[in-house]
Amino acid sequence: MLTIYKCKNFNKTGKILLPSKWRNQFGLLPGRLADLRFDQNQIVIKKASLDSTHNKRLISENGSIHIPKELQSLLDISEEEEYCLFIDEDNKCFVLRLISLEN
Repeated sequence: MLTIYKCKNFNKTGKILLPSKWRNQFGLLPGRLADLRFDQNQIVIKKASLDSTHNKRLISENGSIHIPKELQSLLDISEEEEYCLFIDEDNKCFVLRLISLEN
């Protein structure tokens, strides 16, 4: 079940801050790798597995992660568009979704 955490504008650096409470619970600690995958118009961020072929990024010291340009393109997200970060405790991951201007 997804729980909305926060909605905000996407910044030009492509970094998003993952909330520490869930980051620690999901094993997404600073210096560790996270898998980022595009799935049904959203980006799923979870602890990297060794056999995964998904895009991988390091969690920074402050708990942020960079969303690579190729995933930004797939999501059709650009600077200053609004996105929401969701918490999926059942699957131990974060989900990033673009908020449509139509809604």
